[in-house]
Amino acid sequence: MHVKTPRPPVSRLVRGAGATIAVALACSIVLAQVTDPLEILRRSVAARGNVDYAGVRTVVMFEGGVKVHGVEQEIHCQAPDKFRIMVVAPESERGKLWLVNGQVQWECDPHAHRALRVQLPPASQVRVQRLQEMDRLGRSMRLQYCGMETIAGHNAYVIKVYTQQGLPVKKTWIDAETFITLKTQRFDSAGRVKSSAYFTRISFDPEFSPGLFSFSPPAECTVIDTQRPPERMLLADAEQRAGFQAALPAYLPAGYHFQASSVAVIQLKGRNALWLSFTNGVDTFSLFQRRGGGPADTLRRGRSITWQSGQFRFTLLGPLSSGEMEQVRDSVRP
Repeated sequence: MHVKTPRPPVSRLVRGAGATIAVALACSIVLAQVTDPLEILRRSVAARGNVDYAGVRTVVMFEGGVKVHGVEQEIHCQAPDKFRIMVVAPESERGKLWLVNGQVQWECDPHAHRALRVQLPPASQVRVQRLQEMDRLGRSMRLQYCGMETIAGHNAYVIKVYTQQGLPVKKTWIDAETFITLKTQRFDSAGRVKSSAYFTRISFDPEFSPGLFSFSPPAECTVIDTQRPPERMLLADAEQRAGFQAALPAYLPAGYHFQASSVAVIQLKGRNALWLSFTNGVDTFSLFQRRGGGPADTLRRGRSITWQSGQFRFTLLGPLSSGEMEQVRDSVRP
């Protein structure tokens, strides 16, 4: 049996308490078409978690312009701030789950018998931070409004993000009524599409079955608890706390830079590890460095590479192409 989610009489865009930001922005949504790309992106941030919807999304990864992997997901969002993403194809990945309910996030991989539980900060705090990041994006990147197109039967604003040097980084299609992102393309350092995520079907008038956003890990799964993001600090302070100097890559993909004022020290395998971050203003990848030995062979798993160099163990993690990851790895010299 399905339960129909009640609709407030004023607007279907905003649900629940704590949606003050979205309320203020929603008032002018239908007054006129928006063409300022930064304003459209800001409204998409405010709408996240404040709009009910359900649909099917395809996610495709590319290497050198060639498709290498793809999955199909069922997605549900119930305001305020409940999300459920389930992989339905291919069969080898069917059942992988990402779920947020309140301040708890679950990532469950039944094939690996592992469930990761993460304690999240308040969603209102995250929205404020994302709006601040969007303002920085507007100052550091070039934004272009490219008109409107139709995605999954809905009119969408098209926004493209470039580096200051003109390299495309991201292209996004945002629903013109609700400001939910309907499609996203990301580009590699050669300007080729490296990932594409798009809805093939979406409804903004969904029905949610009871318990859809509840989760209990299967008995055969090992539950791993993860703390909130660690304190960030200057590189010199992090090196002092970790007890060793960072080995920075000599090569970075076009548009990326090292975030020297946002370094963290975490525990990996019982040892201090430096967590270094690199961003192009839209995407971020991480490099972890710790003392300690391990297998001499390089380990590749998903979007990560782990290797041994001298007395240090490194892990590179993030949305880079395989070629870019190899170049970054080869340029790290401890």
